[in-house]
Amino acid sequence: MILAQEFSRSSKARAADFTTSRTERAVFDLQERRQAAPIVDVYDDTPEPALQRTVRVRGALIAQFAASDATTFADAVELIRPYVDGVDLNCGCPQPWAYSEHIGSYLLRQPDTVRDMIRAARARLGDENFPVSIKIRVDNDIQNTQRLVETAIHAGVSHITVHGRTRHQASTVPVSLPAIKSAVEFAAGRVPVVANGDVWSSQDVARIRAETGVHAVMAARGLLANPALFAGFEHTPDDAIKRFLQLAVDYGLQFGLVHRHIAFMLESRLSRPGMKHFNSLLSVSALIDWLEEHGIM
Repeated sequence: MILAQEFSRSSKARAADFTTSRTERAVFDLQERRQAAPIVDVYDDTPEPALQRTVRVRGALIAQFAASDATTFADAVELIRPYVDGVDLNCGCPQPWAYSEHIGSYLLRQPDTVRDMIRAARARLGDENFPVSIKIRVDNDIQNTQRLVETAIHAGVSHITVHGRTRHQASTVPVSLPAIKSAVEFAAGRVPVVANGDVWSSQDVARIRAETGVHAVMAARGLLANPALFAGFEHTPDDAIKRFLQLAVDYGLQFGLVHRHIAFMLESRLSRPGMKHFNSLLSVSALIDWLEEHGIM
Protein backbone atom coordinates (compact mmCIF):
# COMPACT_ATOMS: atom_id res chain seq x y z
CA MET A 1 0.00 0.00 0.00
CA ILE A 2 1.43 3.36 -1.12
CA LEU A 3 0.24 6.60 0.46
CA ALA A 4 -1.11 8.59 -2.48
CA GLN A 5 -0.61 12.00 -0.88
CA GLU A 6 3.11 11.53 -0.25
CA PHE A 7 3.62 9.75 -3.57
CA SER A 8 2.03 12.55 -5.58
CA ARG A 9 3.83 15.35 -3.75
CA SER A 10 7.38 14.07 -3.22
CA SER A 11 9.91 12.63 -5.66
CA LYS A 12 11.75 11.16 -2.66
CA ALA A 13 8.60 9.33 -1.61
CA ARG A 14 8.14 8.00 -5.13
CA ALA A 15 11.72 6.74 -5.21
CA ALA A 16 11.31 5.08 -1.80
CA ASP A 17 7.88 3.56 -2.36
CA PHE A 18 8.01 2.28 -5.93
CA THR A 19 10.61 0.69 -8.17
CA THR A 20 10.21 -1.64 -11.11
CA SER A 21 12.15 -3.06 -14.04
CA ARG A 22 11.48 -4.45 -17.50
CA THR A 23 11.95 -7.99 -16.24
CA GLU A 24 9.56 -7.72 -13.29
CA ARG A 25 6.55 -9.10 -15.14
CA ALA A 26 7.29 -12.75 -15.74
CA VAL A 27 5.73 -14.85 -18.49
CA PHE A 28 4.12 -18.10 -17.38
CA ASP A 29 3.13 -21.27 -19.21
CA LEU A 30 -0.31 -22.26 -17.92
CA GLN A 31 -2.42 -25.26 -18.81
CA GLU A 32 -5.85 -24.28 -20.08
CA ARG A 33 -8.39 -26.92 -19.21
CA ARG A 34 -11.46 -27.63 -21.26
CA GLN A 35 -13.74 -30.58 -20.72
CA ALA A 36 -14.55 -32.48 -23.88
CA ALA A 37 -18.22 -33.09 -24.69
CA PRO A 38 -18.23 -35.89 -27.28
CA ILE A 39 -21.32 -37.47 -28.78
CA VAL A 40 -21.45 -41.19 -27.92
CA ASP A 41 -23.72 -43.97 -29.09
CA VAL A 42 -23.44 -46.14 -25.98
CA TYR A 43 -23.12 -45.39 -22.30
CA ASP A 44 -19.55 -45.24 -21.07
CA ASP A 45 -18.78 -44.18 -17.50
CA THR A 46 -15.06 -43.71 -18.19
CA PRO A 47 -14.17 -40.05 -17.46
CA GLU A 48 -13.20 -38.09 -20.52
CA PRO A 49 -9.72 -36.54 -20.29
CA ALA A 50 -9.55 -32.77 -20.17
CA LEU A 51 -8.27 -31.16 -23.36
CA GLN A 52 -5.23 -29.14 -22.43
CA ARG A 53 -3.16 -26.61 -24.26
CA THR A 54 -0.41 -24.36 -23.03
CA VAL A 55 -1.20 -20.67 -22.83
CA ARG A 56 1.43 -17.98 -22.43
CA VAL A 57 0.36 -15.53 -19.71
CA ARG A 58 2.19 -12.32 -18.86
CA GLY A 59 2.16 -11.30 -15.23
CA ALA A 60 0.64 -7.97 -14.25
CA LEU A 61 1.99 -5.30 -11.93
CA ILE A 62 -0.69 -3.52 -9.90
CA ALA A 63 0.00 -0.52 -7.67
CA GLN A 64 -2.22 -0.14 -4.61
CA PHE A 65 -2.79 3.32 -3.15
CA ALA A 66 -4.33 4.59 0.05
CA ALA A 67 -6.09 7.92 -0.44
CA SER A 68 -8.77 10.01 1.22
CA ASP A 69 -9.83 12.31 -1.61
CA ALA A 70 -10.36 12.16 -5.35
CA THR A 71 -7.73 14.68 -6.46
CA THR A 72 -4.91 13.05 -4.52
CA PHE A 73 -5.79 9.60 -5.81
CA ALA A 74 -6.02 10.84 -9.40
CA ASP A 75 -2.66 12.62 -9.11
CA ALA A 76 -0.95 9.45 -7.89
CA VAL A 77 -2.62 7.31 -10.54
CA GLU A 78 -1.53 9.67 -13.31
CA LEU A 79 2.09 9.58 -12.14
CA ILE A 80 2.33 5.80 -11.90
CA ARG A 81 0.28 4.97 -15.01
CA PRO A 82 3.25 4.48 -17.43
CA TYR A 83 4.85 1.87 -15.19
CA VAL A 84 2.00 -0.42 -14.13
CA ASP A 85 -0.81 -2.52 -15.56
CA GLY A 86 -3.48 -1.32 -13.15
CA VAL A 87 -4.16 0.54 -9.91
CA ASP A 88 -6.07 -0.42 -6.79
CA LEU A 89 -7.64 1.68 -4.04
CA ASN A 90 -7.15 0.30 -0.54
CA CYS A 91 -10.45 0.39 1.33
CA GLY A 92 -9.58 -2.24 3.90
CA CYS A 93 -6.44 -1.46 5.91
CA PRO A 94 -7.58 -1.95 9.54
CA GLN A 95 -4.68 -0.18 11.24
CA PRO A 96 -5.85 2.53 13.68
CA TRP A 97 -3.44 5.10 12.21
CA ALA A 98 -4.92 4.52 8.73
CA TYR A 99 -8.48 4.87 10.00
CA SER A 100 -7.58 8.13 11.75
CA GLU A 101 -6.18 9.46 8.45
CA HIS A 102 -9.46 8.61 6.71
CA ILE A 103 -7.85 6.01 4.48
CA GLY A 104 -8.10 2.22 4.28
CA SER A 105 -11.02 0.74 6.20
CA TYR A 106 -12.37 4.21 6.98
CA LEU A 107 -13.70 4.18 3.41
CA LEU A 108 -15.86 1.09 3.98
CA ARG A 109 -18.72 3.34 5.05
CA GLN A 110 -17.89 6.20 2.69
CA PRO A 111 -19.23 4.91 -0.65
CA ASP A 112 -19.62 8.39 -2.14
CA THR A 113 -15.96 9.19 -1.49
CA VAL A 114 -14.93 5.90 -3.10
CA ARG A 115 -17.18 6.69 -6.07
CA ASP A 116 -15.56 10.11 -6.50
CA MET A 117 -12.05 8.62 -6.37
CA ILE A 118 -12.83 5.97 -8.98
CA ARG A 119 -14.41 8.52 -11.29
CA ALA A 120 -11.54 10.98 -10.84
CA ALA A 121 -8.98 8.30 -11.67
CA ARG A 122 -10.95 7.25 -14.74
CA ALA A 123 -11.25 10.84 -15.93
CA ARG A 124 -7.55 11.51 -15.42
CA LEU A 125 -6.50 8.32 -17.20
CA GLY A 126 -8.79 8.80 -20.18
CA ASP A 127 -8.70 5.04 -20.77
CA GLU A 128 -11.75 3.01 -19.84
CA ASN A 129 -9.83 -0.24 -20.34
CA PHE A 130 -7.13 0.53 -17.77
CA PRO A 131 -7.96 -1.44 -14.59
CA VAL A 132 -9.01 0.61 -11.55
CA SER A 133 -9.99 -1.75 -8.74
CA ILE A 134 -10.73 -1.59 -5.03
CA LYS A 135 -9.97 -3.91 -2.12
CA ILE A 136 -12.48 -3.91 0.71
CA ARG A 137 -13.40 -5.76 3.89
CA VAL A 138 -16.80 -7.08 4.81
CA ASP A 139 -18.86 -4.99 7.21
CA ASN A 140 -20.78 -6.05 10.31
CA ASP A 141 -23.81 -4.58 8.57
CA ILE A 142 -23.99 -6.36 5.21
CA GLN A 143 -26.04 -3.48 3.80
CA ASN A 144 -22.94 -1.29 4.03
CA THR A 145 -21.05 -3.84 1.93
CA GLN A 146 -23.88 -3.90 -0.59
CA ARG A 147 -23.94 -0.12 -0.83
CA LEU A 148 -20.18 0.08 -1.33
CA VAL A 149 -20.07 -2.68 -3.96
CA GLU A 150 -22.94 -1.28 -5.99
CA THR A 151 -21.67 2.31 -5.79
CA ALA A 152 -18.19 1.26 -6.93
CA ILE A 153 -19.62 -0.67 -9.86
CA HIS A 154 -21.70 2.30 -10.99
CA ALA A 155 -18.57 4.47 -10.76
CA GLY A 156 -16.68 2.21 -13.16
CA VAL A 157 -14.58 -0.07 -10.96
CA SER A 158 -12.86 -2.90 -12.84
CA HIS A 159 -13.01 -5.57 -10.16
CA ILE A 160 -13.44 -5.85 -6.39
CA THR A 161 -11.34 -7.84 -3.95
CA VAL A 162 -13.15 -8.75 -0.74
CA HIS A 163 -11.33 -9.66 2.47
CA GLY A 164 -13.61 -11.83 4.57
CA ARG A 165 -13.02 -10.14 7.95
CA THR A 166 -14.32 -6.89 9.37
CA ARG A 167 -11.91 -4.11 10.25
CA HIS A 168 -12.16 -5.04 13.93
CA GLN A 169 -11.33 -8.74 13.51
CA ALA A 170 -7.82 -10.11 13.98
CA SER A 171 -6.19 -12.47 11.50
CA THR A 172 -6.83 -15.34 13.94
CA VAL A 173 -10.57 -15.04 13.28
CA PRO A 174 -11.67 -17.24 10.35
CA VAL A 175 -12.85 -15.36 7.28
CA SER A 176 -16.58 -15.24 6.62
CA LEU A 177 -17.19 -17.04 3.35
CA PRO A 178 -20.94 -16.29 3.50
CA ALA A 179 -20.12 -12.56 3.63
CA ILE A 180 -17.83 -12.88 0.61
CA LYS A 181 -20.56 -14.81 -1.19
CA SER A 182 -22.97 -11.95 -0.45
CA ALA A 183 -20.55 -9.51 -2.08
CA VAL A 184 -20.47 -11.75 -5.15
CA GLU A 185 -24.26 -11.67 -5.24
CA PHE A 186 -24.30 -7.88 -4.90
CA ALA A 187 -21.94 -7.60 -7.88
CA ALA A 188 -24.32 -9.82 -9.85
CA GLY A 189 -21.74 -10.65 -12.50
CA ARG A 190 -21.18 -7.03 -13.52
CA VAL A 191 -17.52 -7.10 -12.44
CA PRO A 192 -15.24 -9.90 -11.22
CA VAL A 193 -15.03 -10.43 -7.46
CA VAL A 194 -11.86 -11.80 -5.84
CA ALA A 195 -11.80 -13.46 -2.40
CA ASN A 196 -9.03 -12.76 0.10
CA GLY A 197 -8.18 -14.25 3.49
CA ASP A 198 -7.07 -17.64 4.88
CA VAL A 199 -5.56 -18.87 1.62
CA TRP A 200 -2.75 -21.28 2.55
CA SER A 201 -3.02 -24.06 -0.04
CA SER A 202 -4.46 -25.01 -3.41
CA GLN A 203 -7.18 -26.85 -1.50
CA ASP A 204 -8.15 -23.58 0.18
CA VAL A 205 -8.38 -21.93 -3.22
CA ALA A 206 -10.72 -24.61 -4.56
CA ARG A 207 -12.88 -24.59 -1.42
CA ILE A 208 -13.25 -20.81 -1.31
CA ARG A 209 -14.16 -20.60 -4.99
CA ALA A 210 -16.70 -23.38 -4.62
CA GLU A 211 -18.36 -21.90 -1.53
CA THR A 212 -18.46 -18.25 -2.62
CA GLY A 213 -18.64 -18.23 -6.41
CA VAL A 214 -15.77 -15.73 -6.74
CA HIS A 215 -13.89 -15.38 -10.00
CA ALA A 216 -10.47 -15.63 -8.36
CA VAL A 217 -8.64 -15.83 -5.04
CA MET A 218 -5.91 -13.57 -3.63
CA ALA A 219 -3.35 -14.73 -1.07
CA ALA A 220 -1.19 -12.51 1.13
CA ARG A 221 0.26 -14.25 4.19
CA GLY A 222 -0.08 -17.56 2.37
CA LEU A 223 2.24 -16.35 -0.38
CA LEU A 224 4.73 -14.99 2.12
CA ALA A 225 4.86 -18.45 3.68
CA ASN A 226 4.92 -20.21 0.31
CA PRO A 227 5.66 -18.11 -2.79
CA ALA A 228 5.09 -21.26 -4.89
CA LEU A 229 1.55 -21.75 -3.57
CA PHE A 230 -0.17 -21.09 -6.90
CA ALA A 231 2.31 -23.38 -8.67
CA GLY A 232 0.84 -26.27 -6.69
CA PHE A 233 3.52 -26.67 -4.00
CA GLU A 234 2.31 -27.34 -0.47
CA HIS A 235 5.49 -25.86 1.02
CA THR A 236 8.16 -23.51 -0.29
CA PRO A 237 10.57 -25.59 -2.40
CA ASP A 238 14.28 -25.24 -1.65
CA ASP A 239 14.89 -23.89 -5.15
CA ALA A 240 12.57 -20.96 -4.43
CA ILE A 241 14.49 -20.09 -1.26
CA LYS A 242 17.81 -20.27 -3.12
CA ARG A 243 16.45 -18.16 -5.97
CA PHE A 244 15.11 -15.53 -3.58
CA LEU A 245 18.40 -15.35 -1.70
CA GLN A 246 20.37 -14.98 -4.94
CA LEU A 247 18.13 -12.14 -6.13
CA ALA A 248 18.31 -10.48 -2.71
CA VAL A 249 22.11 -10.54 -2.77
CA ASP A 250 22.29 -9.39 -6.40
CA TYR A 251 20.01 -6.41 -5.78
CA GLY A 252 21.28 -5.51 -2.32
CA LEU A 253 18.09 -6.10 -0.35
CA GLN A 254 18.47 -5.13 3.29
CA PHE A 255 19.40 -8.08 5.49
CA GLY A 256 16.45 -7.55 7.81
CA LEU A 257 14.05 -8.00 4.90
CA VAL A 258 15.96 -11.00 3.54
CA HIS A 259 15.88 -12.67 6.96
CA ARG A 260 12.21 -11.89 7.49
CA HIS A 261 11.08 -13.33 4.14
CA ILE A 262 13.08 -16.53 4.50
CA ALA A 263 11.74 -16.89 8.05
CA PHE A 264 8.22 -16.78 6.60
CA MET A 265 9.15 -19.48 4.07
CA LEU A 266 10.65 -21.76 6.72
CA GLU A 267 8.08 -21.25 9.47
CA SER A 268 6.14 -24.44 8.77
CA ARG A 269 9.34 -26.53 8.83
CA LEU A 270 10.94 -25.31 12.03
CA SER A 271 10.23 -26.08 15.65
CA ARG A 272 10.00 -23.23 18.13
CA PRO A 273 13.65 -23.71 19.25
CA GLY A 274 14.70 -23.97 15.61
CA MET A 275 12.99 -20.71 14.72
CA LYS A 276 14.50 -19.06 17.79
CA HIS A 277 17.97 -20.05 16.59
CA PHE A 278 17.20 -18.91 13.04
CA ASN A 279 16.08 -15.53 14.36
CA SER A 280 19.46 -15.10 16.07
CA LEU A 281 21.32 -15.02 12.72
CA LEU A 282 22.77 -11.56 12.15
CA SER A 283 24.25 -11.57 8.63
CA VAL A 284 23.78 -12.93 5.12
CA SER A 285 26.86 -15.12 5.53
CA ALA A 286 25.44 -16.61 8.74
CA LEU A 287 22.14 -17.15 6.95
CA ILE A 288 23.86 -18.95 4.06
CA ASP A 289 25.83 -21.14 6.49
CA TRP A 290 22.61 -22.07 8.28
CA LEU A 291 20.86 -22.96 5.01
CA GLU A 292 23.82 -25.10 3.93
CA GLU A 293 23.91 -26.90 7.28
CA HIS A 294 20.23 -27.77 6.89
CA GLY A 295 20.60 -29.01 3.30
CA ILE A 296 18.64 -26.17 1.71
CA MET A 297 21.53 -24.54 -0.16
